[in-house]
Amino acid sequence: MALAPVRPLSRVIDDDEVLVERVLRGDAPAFRELYGRHCRYVAGVVHRLMGDDADLDDIVQDTFVRAAERLGTLRNRAQVRPWLVTIAVRLAQSRMTRRRRRHWLRLQITRAAATVSDPRDRAPADELASALEQVPDKLRVPWLLARVEGLRLEEVAQSCGVSLATVKRRIADAQVRLDRRLGATA
Repeated sequence: MALAPVRPLSRVIDDDEVLVERVLRGDAPAFRELYGRHCRYVAGVVHRLMGDDADLDDIVQDTFVRAAERLGTLRNRAQVRPWLVTIAVRLAQSRMTRRRRRHWLRLQITRAAATVSDPRDRAPADELASALEQVPDKLRVPWLLARVEGLRLEEVAQSCGVSLATVKRRIADAQVRLDRRLGATA
């Protein structure tokens, strides 16, 4: 079995520069070629970060969607691969952070539900847990810190790294969403 000749790295870089320019001019086949050239490498990086993860394919796809949207911001057209890896790493980190938050949320809800001894009182706790899972993290986390954990709003703002006004708005928005969801099931 004969091996395909190895192209010099400088030629690949030149090709990437040319492909990026073609993509920026609206050449869809050039984007497919750019994707084909780098998707396995990006997937390998994500796999090394996250292991055998169900979200791996989504992260790779999201990486290339973001790249397509922001390709015009790439300063050094020859550096497309490191740029793609940066996007993929940030997306993977974001996904892992969201997972940790959701895990934390489930623990908090489980603890709160465990304190409810009467099975008739457990149904509303389960409904609240279900409704909370539908609220975006940026609204849910401040709501939980304030309403479940009992932190002062200033502490919630500090924990979330946002202003006091932002925390108040996010808690109010979360409450509106929860009221809508719980009102629909009541």
